[in-house]
Amino acid sequence: MKSLLLLLSLFIATAMVPVEKFTFQEKPVLAWEDFMGTPPMNAPHAASVNSGIAYSYTAQLKGKKVFIDFEVRSEFYPQLSWKKNLKETDAQLLRHEQLHWNISELHARVLKKAFENYQPTRHYKKEVQHIFNKVETARQSMQERYDRETNHGLLLTQQREWETYISQEFFKMG
Repeated sequence: MKSLLLLLSLFIATAMVPVEKFTFQEKPVLAWEDFMGTPPMNAPHAASVNSGIAYSYTAQLKGKKVFIDFEVRSEFYPQLSWKKNLKETDAQLLRHEQLHWNISELHARVLKKAFENYQPTRHYKKEVQHIFNKVETARQSMQERYDRETNHGLLLTQQREWETYISQEFFKMG
């Protein structure tokens, strides 16, 4: 019985992991066709981007020194991104959702830079996770602040200010 419950739990956990995803490098500009998910019942907004940042690494110990090679990316999950009206073609709404995607990419670049500046110690696993958690917390905070300050894209002046700000941050990151 325990093994059946474990197997069922693994199946459910695996089913919840988005199968389809793409990176910002693969597709920097979103289209409504990328929003393949089903909106939650009573969702208060017209659309939602589901994206995030991810990393992987390989570590080698040479003598007493640790060398780490990182891969960092932003990921977009079409099956978890949705819009309420499947016939929706609102360009302004898409611009708002695009900036959520850009914010994830910005933080992927911040994470990459943090890893480039990181000097590994023998506690690298914990330290790398700490660096990621700090950047991910900042990403989530910025996403929330963006929605709050633009009222989910309805305040056009604030929306344009955010677009300018994120463009400038991209430029600074190189």
